[in-house]
Amino acid sequence: MPTRALVALVAAVALTLAACANGPSTPKPSGADAVIVVSAPFAGLPSVARPIERGVRLAVEQINGAGGVAVEGRRVRLRVQLADDQSSPGVAAANIRHAAGIGAVAVVSEGTGVDAGWQDADRAGMPIGITYDGDEELVDPAGRPNVFRVAPTNRGASFRLAEYLVPKGLRFALLHDDSPYGTAGGRALDKAFVRNRPSVTADLQASAAPGGDPAPQVLQARQSGANALVVWASPPVLAATIRAARQAGWQVPIYASTTGEDPLVRQQLADHPQWLDGLTFVSSRLTSEKGPKPFETYRQAYEKRFGPDKVGVTSGGRAVIAPPDWAMYAYDFANLVADAMHRSGAARASAELVKGMSQAEILGANGDERSFNEKNHEGVVDDDIFFATFRDMVWTPVKDDPLSATLPPVPQT
Repeated sequence: MPTRALVALVAAVALTLAACANGPSTPKPSGADAVIVVSAPFAGLPSVARPIERGVRLAVEQINGAGGVAVEGRRVRLRVQLADDQSSPGVAAANIRHAAGIGAVAVVSEGTGVDAGWQDADRAGMPIGITYDGDEELVDPAGRPNVFRVAPTNRGASFRLAEYLVPKGLRFALLHDDSPYGTAGGRALDKAFVRNRPSVTADLQASAAPGGDPAPQVLQARQSGANALVVWASPPVLAATIRAARQAGWQVPIYASTTGEDPLVRQQLADHPQWLDGLTFVSSRLTSEKGPKPFETYRQAYEKRFGPDKVGVTSGGRAVIAPPDWAMYAYDFANLVADAMHRSGAARASAELVKGMSQAEILGANGDERSFNEKNHEGVVDDDIFFATFRDMVWTPVKDDPLSATLPPVPQT
């Protein structure tokens, strides 16, 4: 084969392999439709990825069922494209570049790869929506004008956690894992407890590698004299930390970041459900000041479309159902994209669409007005953080925090 032809063949094969690695190729949307790409860890952490996908998909189906997005006198239908980020920043950045290349109107992400991919998206005029990771460094209106978030922030969760725990007079061991999620959470905890360092007995890091064992860090925490353990880690590491403490006979109260609610934690502790009792985690409230009805209406629509999200454990002999709160953030973001398209008159990625995101405003799934703060591009306010504790595999809001005590119980069986 001539050299020039061989080079051409190799290049063609390389392009084909790259397309396969980044997901199925999709033609550029016509004037009749627009694409929202969901980039999330579908294989590695489906408990994180699937709610994001389903929230976007539910919003898109409802929008299309109502005729599509009204854009300058015509109707534009939305389509959802999935891309597994494999929990890899490099793969996630490639997913973002792929989305920008096809003219997608947005990428919805759990947060992986935003550091590496936001510039490609910005050049294309494509908004990125983070609906899981609360790392404050991911969102910066001045430096990253196309990045927005609908999820609790690390700043809000950590400071509310410190505000809740310090008056209890406890001595805390802080433990985070070395994943991007855990590392950012560790920084947030350090800032939150900076004025109360005498109450912190140890600041520890565990490995997030598959099969990693946090038992040595749990032992260090115990030997430090701590009588409370604060954990900011991925769901597998959090579950392993609880297991290590309880197997060692350490009945210390454990407080966790938002991953405490993740179904994977309960699944991995299903052989000893009592070990989960008393775990307290932080989250953003599901219901608004208007009451529980809006969230219940959204939940009914979600479960009618996808069925209840069964956790895989039981409580009192009944299957435990996870409320679709994480899906709610992705649902709201997709609706905000549609509103921005309508306001800006842009049916494709563009500078006008990004500007439109700052002006978008909708009635969120829980009844709150949902929009982005122009100063920080956040869609969830820090004041809405509450605390919940587990008993028999289901959680209820705590009673010793003013906001949490006012929240209605959420059915989970």
